[in-house]
Amino acid sequence: MPVEQGRALLRQVKDRIGACRALGFIDVAHRELNREPNEGMPWLQRLPHVWLLIVKWALAGWRPDDDRPDPTDEDTGFITQVTWDAIGHLVGVEGRPAIFMRRMALQQIWLQRSFDTSAIPRQFRILGELMAGAATTERFRQQYGLTPAQFAIVMMHMAADAGDLLDRPALSALRPGTPRIPEHWTIMRRILDRTVPQLHRDCAEMEARNTLAEVEVCEQSPLVRTPFLASRNLGPVCIHPILLFRMLETVLFDLARAIDARPFMNEFGPAFENYLAEVLDDLNAQVIREDELSQRLVGPGQVVDFAVVSEEALVLIDAKGIEGHYDELYHNLPEELAARLRTSLLRAVDQAIATVDRLPADLQRNDVYFLCVTFKQVVVTDGVALRELTAGTGEWAHPRWESNVLTPARMLFPSAFEFESIVALANTLQVPISQVVRDIVADNGKPETRKMLLEQHVMACRAPLDAPAVIQGAANRLRQ
Repeated sequence: MPVEQGRALLRQVKDRIGACRALGFIDVAHRELNREPNEGMPWLQRLPHVWLLIVKWALAGWRPDDDRPDPTDEDTGFITQVTWDAIGHLVGVEGRPAIFMRRMALQQIWLQRSFDTSAIPRQFRILGELMAGAATTERFRQQYGLTPAQFAIVMMHMAADAGDLLDRPALSALRPGTPRIPEHWTIMRRILDRTVPQLHRDCAEMEARNTLAEVEVCEQSPLVRTPFLASRNLGPVCIHPILLFRMLETVLFDLARAIDARPFMNEFGPAFENYLAEVLDDLNAQVIREDELSQRLVGPGQVVDFAVVSEEALVLIDAKGIEGHYDELYHNLPEELAARLRTSLLRAVDQAIATVDRLPADLQRNDVYFLCVTFKQVVVTDGVALRELTAGTGEWAHPRWESNVLTPARMLFPSAFEFESIVALANTLQVPISQVVRDIVADNGKPETRKMLLEQHVMACRAPLDAPAVIQGAANRLRQ
């Protein structure tokens, strides 16, 4: 079987890595990841995903007094090629093209996307301002020595530093007008810089979990969380800028959640909903929030967070401040995916269907759509794709998919960034948000125009987009 072949090949890879000095692989990988050109298609053709897996496995096997020989060119050539061959055996999901395509996207897209310059202002607005009086803020300060707002200012300096080094003026322009505070910079370094022994401990713990090989090879590198390697002679060394950019896009959320996930999510959820309300303020539209909507619906039952009403259509919106569990993102088995999705995206669909079933006459429309907005990208473009992830399970045959009003094709699952982009496109084109959503649904209904990510539909319009007013305001306050 292909999966067994792939697992056997990876065992050979890890044995070969274990026979050599761990830091030797890290040195080679760092050179390979950063030699010119270190971005774009030429860089992607050098298989950065494979090199980052090698770094992870080498760190898991690091030893304090390592007298193993350095890897030779033959060693690195064998390891990269056999890892690539193994991935070819492991990524396929027989009879499940939707799962295969999603796993490929999750493996590769994070390496290809440019930096989301709205990410730091977005986190600042939610965690630094909307949650300023919440217990999360105090837990964050006690744990890390900075408030989320102070942390975000240092992040802006870091993004601007990267812009200076990489000659990217748009990033350099993010620099705050106030100089960096040395004490804050020291704290940030302590949080983000990781020594080899620290990374070894983290990677060894991951290795001990015995994650299935076919799942592991599709993951976003865990080095995204710690893109700096503390070097005794050189100071902090960035493993690669793409790791830094991915880290900056969610680090405030990740650090706050890491303290205590349950109470954090209880506070983050309402703040995220309020943030989406601010994004929706950019629309010249009737927006009904949950409390009013609940009062207007017929009878008791579940309800979504927003309804955007126009003459021709109704767009239901629900805020889900989720990031996607590891298995929910990368697993290859529908039963595992269904078990995870049951408490996240599938639950959101059930809320939307329950809302549709209770609509009063004045809110009923021929065209009804649903947007489930997640904080992070979960790579589920619509309800058709979501249902396919559960093929062969009870969730696939669930009555939720039988609505003749809100069909799976009319359910979209944008990330916060994608939602902001959809709102921005509606503003640019001076059309209702329902028109933008309708066009996306129509394109997704044709194989030749269907896309993996909703942001690709927006980009295809080639329209100039302005960040939402809430993002612009937060960015201006950060730069003061």
